[in-house]
Amino acid sequence: MRTNSRAFILIANLMSLNVAAAQVAPARPSTTLVGTWEAVTRSTGGLGSTISFAPDNTMSYTLGAMVDMKYRRARDSLYIIDPQNGVNSFQVSIMRDTMVMTNQGQEQRETRVGAPVSGADPVVGRWTYLHYTGVPAFEEYTPRGDFRLRVPIRTLQGTYAAMGDSAMLHLPGQGGGDRAVRFAVVGDTLQLIWNGQTSRYVKVAPLGR
Repeated sequence: MRTNSRAFILIANLMSLNVAAAQVAPARPSTTLVGTWEAVTRSTGGLGSTISFAPDNTMSYTLGAMVDMKYRRARDSLYIIDPQNGVNSFQVSIMRDTMVMTNQGQEQRETRVGAPVSGADPVVGRWTYLHYTGVPAFEEYTPRGDFRLRVPIRTLQGTYAAMGDSAMLHLPGQGGGDRAVRFAVVGDTLQLIWNGQTSRYVKVAPLGR
């Protein structure tokens, strides 16, 4: 599945809008922050951010393609329904942990991530393959017909410390920085507030699991 190459020029803009970081001595990690969170708002080109907070005060910030669509399965055919670009049809075959998708004579082989879902259509679950950009891509098919494509482009590794509803995040390297943020977690939703802007994230399972 190809992503819009024009979207990649928006990385710098998304960095300035969504990266929030500040370097301090490690403090006790916030158990409410721990987990992996995906941005609700994406660019018009389909780029978004993912933030992961670990119990040991380390964190990562990933920019990449994040596309949510629908799919429909009919025998050996798989239809990916894109609201903007119509329907893409594939011939699909699954053998154990390998799925082969064919479109207009071009074949794409994908490997299952994790165990298959008991009693579900074999396509249900998460799959990975090497994207044409040279990085691993991940596709997820849910029992309800949701299709999610994730292509991580760039990941920054850093540290964080939190106390109360405040956090200090540090992401070294180009595109990173030091910022102090406020946050609130309600159920599976995270709000990060920095410089008067609020970004919403939802909790997800980490890619590759």
